[in-house]
Amino acid sequence: MSYTRVLVSESGVPYSQFLKMFRKSVEPGLNGFKKQKVVSSWSLVQTGDSNGMLIVNFPNKAAMNKYLKIMAAVRRDIEADTGAQSWVYHGPVKASG
Repeated sequence: MSYTRVLVSESGVPYSQFLKMFRKSVEPGLNGFKKQKVVSSWSLVQTGDSNGMLIVNFPNKAAMNKYLKIMAAVRRDIEADTGAQSWVYHGPVKASG
């Protein structure tokens, strides 16, 4: 069963500045995880002038836990640098038929 994790963030800096920080510190890690097949896919969506959502899909819960252990420190650093607040939603994805 696959898992999806959505990180909703809101910061006091413009989205363009947040995007520069994201590309420098988060994107390389996500791409590395994708090569290792820890992450199935990911996307970043701008939802406002200083708001965004990071949507990450995982093949299983063990892969999501591996991702969380490594990326938690990166997320805390970005939140400290930008004064951002974030909320996380995650759970299993079941096919309906």
